[in-house]
Amino acid sequence: MRIALLLEYNGKDFCGSQSQKNLRTVQSVLEEALAIYFRLAKSTKTKKPLRAIFSGRTDSGVHAAGQVAHFELPKEMAKDWLNIDPQAFAWSVNGILPTDICIRQAALVPADFHARFKAIERHYIYRILNRPQRSPSRQDSHYFLRTPLDIEAMKEAVACLPGVHDFSAFKSSNSDKASPIIEVKYAKLLNLGEGELEFIIAADHFVYNMIRIIVGTLIEIGLKKRPADSLKAALIGAQRKLAGPTAPALGLSLVSVKYPEPYINIFKLANFNDQVDKRNEEILSEY
Repeated sequence: MRIALLLEYNGKDFCGSQSQKNLRTVQSVLEEALAIYFRLAKSTKTKKPLRAIFSGRTDSGVHAAGQVAHFELPKEMAKDWLNIDPQAFAWSVNGILPTDICIRQAALVPADFHARFKAIERHYIYRILNRPQRSPSRQDSHYFLRTPLDIEAMKEAVACLPGVHDFSAFKSSNSDKASPIIEVKYAKLLNLGEGELEFIIAADHFVYNMIRIIVGTLIEIGLKKRPADSLKAALIGAQRKLAGPTAPALGLSLVSVKYPEPYINIFKLANFNDQVDKRNEEILSEY
């Protein structure tokens, strides 16, 4: 029996989403809470520990509002799930989880559903606060820059991103085996006013640190350290040295993950993916 989870977390105090020995990660914290809930002691040899599989890896400090994960419920526990209301389950596990992570929704899914391999699109937002003084309420979610940015030049640069491109210039690790040939569904830089900027991007997949390097390049364009067409030149040149630095992790958030039929509405949030698309359309229509 396979259960899918819609997760939200503040990445500040997590060493990324993927489990790492002796480090606090989203996966390890979630699996521990699930083990407690289902009373599956990890030291018990007769029962396998629950293992959560995520839609994609987020780095240390990166947040998520719509991360998706799934886990396999052992056969001996399956009958218990049939008597559990998904919302009540989420409420109970959230009582075990620390306050910087929660399960927004839980759902029973088909056996062939896979949080990572069935995903067809991932949507991220990178948030920047560009004003003279810092903001205590945004210190964990926005990258603060006090030097004024040339927002129009940054918007001009972003226009080259949608489409299919080689993003080798925006990959920070040669160990990343993901293909650098990526289809970007859309990419926009929004000026929300009062110094708040949002760079939104959706693609079929991403290479390691791709979004943060794009943002680092955009910031250098905004600071007039490089011309607006340098981002396009980096795309064409496909060399890391042509792009800018890697922006800090704290401004980045995974907003949603899209799945095809028949999984598109696995969570009991009416037309979840459609709502994400509608929100984006509404925002983009204003800018």
